[in-house]
Amino acid sequence: MVTGLIEDQIIVDQFEEEDSEYVLTPEEEEKLLKLAETIMPYWDFSITNIEVIQGGQMALVWKIHTTEKVICLKRIHRPEKKALFSIYAQQYLAQKGMRVPGIIPNRHGELYSKHGPFLFVVYDWIEGRPFELTVTEDVEFMMKGLAEFHLASIGYLPPPGVPVFKKLGRWPNHYIKRCQQMETWKLVAQRFPDDPFSQTYLAEIDSFIDEGRTTLQRLLESEYQTWVQSMETTPTLCHQDYGTGNTLLGLDEQIWVIDLDTVSYDLPIRDLRKIVIPLLDTSGVWYEEQFDIMINAYESISPLSSAQKQIMFIDMLFPYELYDVIRERYVRQSPLLPDELTGAMEYERIKSTALNKLIAQI
Repeated sequence: MVTGLIEDQIIVDQFEEEDSEYVLTPEEEEKLLKLAETIMPYWDFSITNIEVIQGGQMALVWKIHTTEKVICLKRIHRPEKKALFSIYAQQYLAQKGMRVPGIIPNRHGELYSKHGPFLFVVYDWIEGRPFELTVTEDVEFMMKGLAEFHLASIGYLPPPGVPVFKKLGRWPNHYIKRCQQMETWKLVAQRFPDDPFSQTYLAEIDSFIDEGRTTLQRLLESEYQTWVQSMETTPTLCHQDYGTGNTLLGLDEQIWVIDLDTVSYDLPIRDLRKIVIPLLDTSGVWYEEQFDIMINAYESISPLSSAQKQIMFIDMLFPYELYDVIRERYVRQSPLLPDELTGAMEYERIKSTALNKLIAQI
């Protein structure tokens, strides 16, 4: 494991380490149960049992059994201003009939309660099963659900005084920052000339940095800015973390979208890129059939114009998956093998060939 690298990182993303495998000690679980008991009097329920569903991280989730129904108590892990944007967005979607958990107001008719620096929200508890990405019908279900989510979100405006959280128009800066980071990591790699991972990185990374910069230029030459400007008045919400962990097939055989904490205004294709590209990056080949199934399912609900698809394909060209592997090594200092780096690089090459072919056909 390479050590001492974090000090060399000049530009890093801020992120929270959240370990989904974290097992609570009995003492920790008891503290979380007492916290829930402290918070729940803000709502008017007769509680029969409390279960800790998620702990050991900033976002905490409890399953609350009451004499009326089963509900969910959640401590939102976002800063208050961003949390308010997502809370009111979820309420907007639920009131429009979108299948997101409805927010249950507290005793004072407010959508949340503040305890210390954190906001707590109570939702309807949704029973269901997660989707399987290896099952075509499930994948189609998820993509159609994403399209429905995007369409339902049009028209959402937060209440006066609640800051807007958006990424509209910021993709160019997003690309620039990541290219700069990959350049910076070259300096880090040079400090470890005997490290096989760093040797491979220094030998190969320049072509991928060039690809990132070329992608930026292609984005600027596309209708990206025109689309952004058209959405400034009627923006769409992006989930930002859409996938199997945040969707359920409910007992009503309908898709439910959960965990809206990170929603923001952006082009809807951002969510498509974030679910489609990682899903295909599993075996080092490009599954054209699976790619088509996902895009076609989405478009069966919300069609994209040729210009919009071009922008989506351009965004998919950026070496995000490779970037994540490199960050895992040089920021999080995970002991990745050189094969993991070369595999990510090969996938980026395969992806580039396939996407450039699609762009040429538009």
